[in-house]
Amino acid sequence: MRKRNLRVLAIVSLAVAALTGARAMCATVDRDAPVKAVEGLWAYTSLQSPGSKALELTGVILFKDGTFVQQSIFDGSPFEQQVALAHAGPYTAGPKGVHLVAQQTIAISPAKDPPLSFRRDTQHDISVSRRGDDLTLVFGTGTVQKFKRIGPGQGALYSLDHGVLAFIDGHFLLVDGDEKGVVSGYGTFKHAGPAYDLKITRWAETAGSKASYLRDSAVKATFDGRTLTLADGRSFRVKPKSPVSP
Repeated sequence: MRKRNLRVLAIVSLAVAALTGARAMCATVDRDAPVKAVEGLWAYTSLQSPGSKALELTGVILFKDGTFVQQSIFDGSPFEQQVALAHAGPYTAGPKGVHLVAQQTIAISPAKDPPLSFRRDTQHDISVSRRGDDLTLVFGTGTVQKFKRIGPGQGALYSLDHGVLAFIDGHFLLVDGDEKGVVSGYGTFKHAGPAYDLKITRWAETAGSKASYLRDSAVKATFDGRTLTLADGRSFRVKPKSPVSP
């Protein structure tokens, strides 16, 4: 009888251990699911703040290997007076789904003097809803951002001295700057060796009291894996040990 009881206890212990392990695994899967859902390159379809109507904007957001990069300009006329946004930083699983730390929170408002608003290390907890190629992000403030998937995020992501550079899914994405000035833009690219042809979809930059925008333009550049140099001579240096992911 004693041996039988010991055998029963052993079986029960194994069952409890298996159940506990299964629950822990499910918790891990559930926690990581939103992070996996956002991975890739996405194009904006709308942005809506609480109490306001949905606004149209042209831009993208990239989630890849723990780093996110965003650039956009609101649609409207005149184009040169619209607000441009750019952000970059790390992301992880969070209490609501995904936790973002925007190491650069950038807004360019040409009508203001100065036009640049720059903040460091803003924290964001967002909930994630994805259905196929459609993604909805809801921020803690209640702002809802919607996207359509461009691609899975295949390519290279580089850390710059003051931002991030990506060549992903046939697109380039650049966010670089600080309180003194910012350069941001995205579009598609082709290259032959270090010679790059950048087809700009949207571009916004500012320094001092001036803001400059581009859309549907072309720029030539060179990139050797260490420095991106534009045709006008401006350069953006990659930090050592980049790319972040091959």
